[in-house]
Amino acid sequence: MDVPISIDTYKSAIASRAIDAGAQIINDISGLHFDPAVAEVAAKQDTPLILMHIRGTPETMQKDVHYRSLLSEILQSLRESIQKAESYGVNPDQIIIDPGIGFGKTLEHNLLIIKHLSEFRVLGKPILLGTSRKSFIGKILNAEVDQRLEGTLSTIAIGVLNGAHIIRCHDVLPARKVIAVADAIRKVEDG
Repeated sequence: MDVPISIDTYKSAIASRAIDAGAQIINDISGLHFDPAVAEVAAKQDTPLILMHIRGTPETMQKDVHYRSLLSEILQSLRESIQKAESYGVNPDQIIIDPGIGFGKTLEHNLLIIKHLSEFRVLGKPILLGTSRKSFIGKILNAEVDQRLEGTLSTIAIGVLNGAHIIRCHDVLPARKVIAVADAIRKVEDG
């Protein structure tokens, strides 16, 4: 198969075994905060490493969702994750960032991140956006998980226009079509 496989883990032992089994990308939802040795695995295997922002842990992330300055705090956390990855020897060109939609954020926080996604360009890394079927879309549309396609596609189009380089989604074909149109709009030269 010529599609790269990504392993979602914040545990170095699992990351190592997954890479040995053929995974080609490590996605660490903790941004190296739970097990920094994930960076050692990525460095040793010269594997792309996605560093996501999360507030708290998966068990606590939605309990006290408060930021003094949402974007500044996420940027600072991602900056620290990048520095940690590079200090472990991860190739700087192999690092991807993810602001962590839904991971310790309210509905409003998620909307603000998508609206201001271009501000993450300051980190100099490709930006991954993962909004597919997330609960904030369900809240806006009053829709169950299987009824969130249109909302997901809307966030993808806006995300691409605002600087997303990589989109993580469930519904690949509709997403590819939306990305093609959004990308064409983004790239068109003003005449």
